[in-house]
Amino acid sequence: MKLPEYSIKYKAVVLFTMVMLVVGGVSAYFKLGKLEDPVFTVKTAVIVTAWPGASPHDVEQQVTDVIEKAAQSADEVEDIHSISQAGLSLVFVDLNEKNRTAQVQQLWDMLRRKVNGVQNELPQGAMPSQVVDDYGDVYGIFLALTGEGYDNAELKKYADYLKRELLLVDDVSRIQLFGDRTQAVYVEISKSRIADLGIHPGQILEILSSQNKVLDAGAVETATRRIRVATPGDFKSIQEIENLVIQAGNGESFRLKDLATVTRGYVEPPEPMMRFNGLPAVGIAISAANGANVVTMGDAVQKRIDELMAEFPVGVDLQGIYYQSTFVKGAIKNFVVNLLESIAIVVGVLLITMGIRSGLLIASGLVLSILGTLVVMLFFGIDLQRISLAALILVMGMIVDNSIVVTDGSLVYLQKGKDRLFSMVTPAMETAWPLLGATFIACLAFLPIYLSPNNSGEYCASLFQVVAVALLLSWVLAMCQAPVFNHMLLKVNKGAEEKDPHGGRVYKFYRWTLDFSLRHRTLVLGMLVLLMISSGMAFKHVPKMFFADSDKAQFFIDYWLPQGARIDQVSMDLKEIEAHLAQIPEIKNYATTIGSGGPRYITSIEPETENPAYGQLIVNVHDYKKIRELIPTLETWIAAHFPDADPQFSVYINGPSADYKVEARFSGPDPLVLRDLSQRAQGIMAANPSAKNVRDDWRQRVQVLTHSYSQNKARKASVEREHLANAMKQIHDGLPVSTFREDDNLIPVCLKISSQTAPLSGLNSTPVWGPGAQAVPLEQIVTSSDITWEDALVRRYNRRRAITVQCDVVPGVTSDSLFNALRPQIEAIPLPKGYNLEWDGEYDLSKSGNEGVQKSLPLALLMMVFILVVLFNGFRQPLIIALLVPFAVVGIAFGLFVTGEAFGFLALLGAYSLIGMLIKNAVVLIDQIDLEIKTGKDPLTAVKDSCVGRMRPVMMASATTILGMIPLMTDPMFSSMAVTIMFGLAFATILTLIVVPVLYTIFFRIKTA
Repeated sequence: MKLPEYSIKYKAVVLFTMVMLVVGGVSAYFKLGKLEDPVFTVKTAVIVTAWPGASPHDVEQQVTDVIEKAAQSADEVEDIHSISQAGLSLVFVDLNEKNRTAQVQQLWDMLRRKVNGVQNELPQGAMPSQVVDDYGDVYGIFLALTGEGYDNAELKKYADYLKRELLLVDDVSRIQLFGDRTQAVYVEISKSRIADLGIHPGQILEILSSQNKVLDAGAVETATRRIRVATPGDFKSIQEIENLVIQAGNGESFRLKDLATVTRGYVEPPEPMMRFNGLPAVGIAISAANGANVVTMGDAVQKRIDELMAEFPVGVDLQGIYYQSTFVKGAIKNFVVNLLESIAIVVGVLLITMGIRSGLLIASGLVLSILGTLVVMLFFGIDLQRISLAALILVMGMIVDNSIVVTDGSLVYLQKGKDRLFSMVTPAMETAWPLLGATFIACLAFLPIYLSPNNSGEYCASLFQVVAVALLLSWVLAMCQAPVFNHMLLKVNKGAEEKDPHGGRVYKFYRWTLDFSLRHRTLVLGMLVLLMISSGMAFKHVPKMFFADSDKAQFFIDYWLPQGARIDQVSMDLKEIEAHLAQIPEIKNYATTIGSGGPRYITSIEPETENPAYGQLIVNVHDYKKIRELIPTLETWIAAHFPDADPQFSVYINGPSADYKVEARFSGPDPLVLRDLSQRAQGIMAANPSAKNVRDDWRQRVQVLTHSYSQNKARKASVEREHLANAMKQIHDGLPVSTFREDDNLIPVCLKISSQTAPLSGLNSTPVWGPGAQAVPLEQIVTSSDITWEDALVRRYNRRRAITVQCDVVPGVTSDSLFNALRPQIEAIPLPKGYNLEWDGEYDLSKSGNEGVQKSLPLALLMMVFILVVLFNGFRQPLIIALLVPFAVVGIAFGLFVTGEAFGFLALLGAYSLIGMLIKNAVVLIDQIDLEIKTGKDPLTAVKDSCVGRMRPVMMASATTILGMIPLMTDPMFSSMAVTIMFGLAFATILTLIVVPVLYTIFFRIKTA
């Protein structure tokens, strides 16, 4: 017994299953994880190695190179890039993108073992390397704790309390504080005062260090007990430090406060800091556990915050900078609205074209397919997010294709007066295998996306998963649910049996068009070729873009001063910019980070590493549509008020993003040659009016004050290099000598020697203390003190020095067009032997994404062809279908050209899905032609009758898909994909109904005259 016949006979089973499907689907919707974007693992770790006092080039050669060799030997490492700066090495390790999330942690463990194995090769004084494998963690909630009148230390106490309590909330994984500056106690000594008293700074250093030590005094044994002996003396307060007793050389004793000023402040140079709406702030970044529902986690966090903030004093406030659950709610709401609109459009089309009864029967299959898909998504852990919801909308029209074919066939048989059971079973049985094969082909069109071995593939993986589940489920429902519902409810109007079901005006017009096309086959094919050529010309004018901008009501400003600038100057500049932002009504609020980027609160944004010359403004606006108007105005204002600054304005991208739109990377051994190549490339970029924000990633060289230590002179005065370094540290930043313990905090105690002279004046008389009682002037232990220049940042890519020249595009210009304009000019720059040029930026991302998809495309096409050969048991029918596919580009090209949409990664995905739709319609039509010819009908008549008979299902399937795409037209991310499918499928429908019969008659040598 066949499935349709079984379903009608045992319809109670089918009806019960449908009820369970409805209940399960509704329940699954509320249980499914809800995210804004798909879970996307950043496969990058950073290896941090400190070597205090070393120059950037020393760090590069003796630390970075050692770590890079070790990292390169680890498995699955794709790229290594590094930054070497004064006293610090940062090595970024990128895994091969083909590795999925489940494999990443094991690979990081292997990397850690490799790095640990080379620690003995690091130079003396280098600190142990730290492998930070959570570098790619995304903190979906970023909050700012402020308090007017509260300093950073007080805010940190409240932030620590919030962190401790919020970690207990369900699904909260990690919490990171940002902008919580480290406190320090400074003991500032007057060098003239201690010189007059004959007190050696080493005495003060030794007393501060020894007094605060925790010492083990053992224990006292009694007859029955062992009693621990304590000798407390560690500092309990600042006053205890001030009251330390210091003995002068003449035997006289002084308290430390008589010789020095003891103050409590923050470490120098200042660490990264933060403000919110101009007020000092401590950032609180919260990440969700893997698999957590971001919406429920966000709601739980907000509920707990409301409870905790009620206990805080007046003035302490907690504001949201980025609250992922809010964005997710908005995104899910918008997509659900789009989904409901698509359903309503599809149902409306069905009701108008198929009649109320038939339309509702087909629509029931649509709803059941969606609900069933939600159940499967819950079972396999596929979340509701931007891609999976878009897949549901994308597949909306395709879901009803199978039911349309079955229901239309049943309706035609009823109109012809056939038996009711025969009318319900026969159409399903006749089309079961062609529809199943066509459904598999439609699924295979999305397979290259899923198999793409890169980040774009992982980001869009749920597109294939959801489409495949929905389409296969729709076929099952078409074979069981559709016959049952049709058998129960489908009726034809009285007297319809006497009418020709294909005698309407539309059918007559189509029959006339078909006759004309078959009589003038050469003319039809010639026009098709001309359309193909003209579409190629139109496609040249279609803008190219990898991923579109997001609709988030937020943008950010990266603010750079020349390298070497003080963090305080960056802070002062940003305060003026904040004051300006506060006067703009379109701006809701703004957060400022100074000295580094904030935590990674969204996957596509890579935080800037610590740099005193850098700051960032995260700006929230009331309406995202205003961002494009605000940015040029703010760019002009900042350029006028801060001519030395180098700001970059950025918006969010719906997908993987590059730091700059166009990036050219030169690699080679000599830094001077690299900088020369960079200057030439920057000159080319700057000369192009479409380019802005031209720069390179090595930034400016910085000044270095070099004291050339003289061994002969210094050792006569018993002064070693360590004494010289300590003296410089004491005069400028302060020398850490001890710690002050307060609760669970360890606060460094720093010794600082005050001077009345300017920092760079009076260098020769700077006192340097060795072990002797008297200080030695600096000029007596050095041969010279000079200011020189050095590279502050030395970058390498895959173990070669590399400098990247970068620029963005002006509004109205795509990165692809600017890249094509710059590429020949920059590639024309002569490269010395041993130097290379590579292109990065959006070009590399787009190339990688497209190549990833195209890598599996031959496999998908081969499987499609195999299914076609199996379905038709021949080669001519598959060849006809294969010839149709290239002509689909005509509709795509003209659609993008007319609407002005860019052709990017998602438009490419839309084109692949279009292939599946085109093949599916062609399969159903050609199968019907073959079927009618096998019954003995005249071949030409069979071709015409089959085309007329399949016209309504083909057009209905196309119309529902095309009109179902309308809601996506307003979505910035999916609009190009929607245009690709709508215009492409509209033309593909013409190909199916006109070109297929033309090619069929040619290939099978059917005379049309």
